[in-house]
Amino acid sequence: MSTALIIFCAQYLIWVAVAVSLGYLFYARKRTKRKMLLLSLIALPAAYIVAKIAGIFYVNPRPFIADGVVPLFTHVASNGFPSSHMLFGATLATIVLMFNRPVGILLFVMAVVVGVARVLAGVHHYIDIIGAGVIAFFVVFIVYRSIRAARWYRG
Repeated sequence: MSTALIIFCAQYLIWVAVAVSLGYLFYARKRTKRKMLLLSLIALPAAYIVAKIAGIFYVNPRPFIADGVVPLFTHVASNGFPSSHMLFGATLATIVLMFNRPVGILLFVMAVVVGVARVLAGVHHYIDIIGAGVIAFFVVFIVYRSIRAARWYRG
């Protein structure tokens, strides 16, 4: 994989995933839009909060700090766990997956490519990527199931 492609995937592919998610939302039926927006309004901040808490309990210095790796682009020297890019991408993917399996799977593939590219770029370890994916999936799943179980929720 070329350096330019790694950098593109590590830094900018996430915005393609956002565009795909918004495109799906734009073309979805009105009822699906309402459900997706509700799930997004709760799950995105919840995933962020859970990830921040997880980062307090598990500190993983970035490869360019801990391992002497030279990163492909400049990055702040903060805790690498969990990867916020992977967290965001996997959260979007899981939200869409709840409504459309093929598009959700496509978004998961994109999130994994972003995560692997960030490892190859020297700004994350694989545990940062895996942890973010696990947090995103379980938070969205729990929020989705909780919303569906609520009496005021129709559908």
